[in-house]
Amino acid sequence: MLPELAGDTSSTVCIVIDVLRATTVVATLFERGCPQVFAAANHDSARKFARSNGYILCGETGGLKVPDFDYGNSPVEFSTLDFTNQPAVVSTTNGTRAISMVGNARCVLLGCARNRMAVAREAWKEATSNSSDIVVVCSGTDRQFTLEDATVAGMFIEAIVGMAGTWDMPQLADSAIASRRLWQYEPYLLRGWMEGRHAQRLGDYGFGEDLGYCSQIDCSEVVPVLVNEADAAGVSAPVLLVLQ
Repeated sequence: MLPELAGDTSSTVCIVIDVLRATTVVATLFERGCPQVFAAANHDSARKFARSNGYILCGETGGLKVPDFDYGNSPVEFSTLDFTNQPAVVSTTNGTRAISMVGNARCVLLGCARNRMAVAREAWKEATSNSSDIVVVCSGTDRQFTLEDATVAGMFIEAIVGMAGTWDMPQLADSAIASRRLWQYEPYLLRGWMEGRHAQRLGDYGFGEDLGYCSQIDCSEVVPVLVNEADAAGVSAPVLLVLQ
C-alpha cells in the first residue's frame, strides 16, 4: 500500500503504480516517441541532470508544475506533443520517489490502468522464469494510503491471478486481497476515485481531463522497465534512475 511497506524487494519483480499521475505520464511519454525517461527522486537532482544534458524536464509538487520546469505532470498535455528523440527527466511528489525506493529489485515495471494487461503479462513472465515473487507497490500520496493506487493494484492482482494455471495459483498477501476487492467493488475507476482526496484535489486544480485519461483501461501496450544505462538500448521503453 506504500513503498515504505515493500520490504526487501531485491529478489522480486516490482510493479510500481502512481496512476495519478506519474506512471501514466511515463507510459504516455513513450507513446509519444520519447526514447528514454529518467526518474529522479527529488527536484534538485532532476533539475541538475536535465539541464546539464539538455533533456526535457517534467514534474510537479503537490500536483502543480514546478515553476522552472519545462512541463508539469499532465498526461493529457503530453499526449498532444511529440517527444521523438527527446529524452525526458521526470520528478514527482510520489511516483518517482517510489521507483527510486525499489530500484534494487530484480525487475521494476511501471504500471497504470492504461497499460495494465501489458505490464501484468511482463511481470508474470519475469516472475515465473526466475521463480520470483511479484510485489505491487502503490506510491501513495504524501506518504499516505491513496484510494486510486490501491484500486489499480487490485486490477493488476486480478490480471496476474488470471494468468496462473490450476497448479500454480499464486498466494496473495492480505493487502493484495483487499486491493482486488476494492477493484471488484467499484470497477468504474473514475467514479470510485472521485471519492478520494487526491482525485478531488486534482479536479479542483483543473485536471479533470487527466482523471478521465488516467482511468482508461488496457489501451496501451507500453511496458516501461527500469534499467541501467548499459541495457537501455535493448529495451523499448527504458526508464533510468537519476543518481543523486
